[in-house]
Amino acid sequence: MKIKIKVNDDDYFIKFLSIISNIPPFNKLSPKEIEFYSHLLSVNHKYKNIPFKERNKLIFTYDTKQKIADKMGLKITGIYNLISCLKQNKIIEDNSLIPKYVLGKTNELTFVFEEDE
Repeated sequence: MKIKIKVNDDDYFIKFLSIISNIPPFNKLSPKEIEFYSHLLSVNHKYKNIPFKERNKLIFTYDTKQKIADKMGLKITGIYNLISCLKQNKIIEDNSLIPKYVLGKTNELTFVFEEDE
């Protein structure tokens, strides 16, 4: 089965995370946490040509957090709460994305369903 999903640069990661939101560890996140993480992934993608360590410094600057807060209609304290939640769910670490949960852009996503025995 093939399902086409129209995306643009602004909504790619939120749609991607919404699709996989039933798969661990993303299934533990609230809708606001998913939205916030999608913004982090978007900033990560924007700086994809910068080495990972330096990229994380840019992603977690106060200015970046404030821009995300503005986009989400939150105060900066709300962003810090979301960061705390993502840390508790082990999606991010202290001022760093965790490489195995960094999702890049892809044109195709395949699911393989296996029967439980």
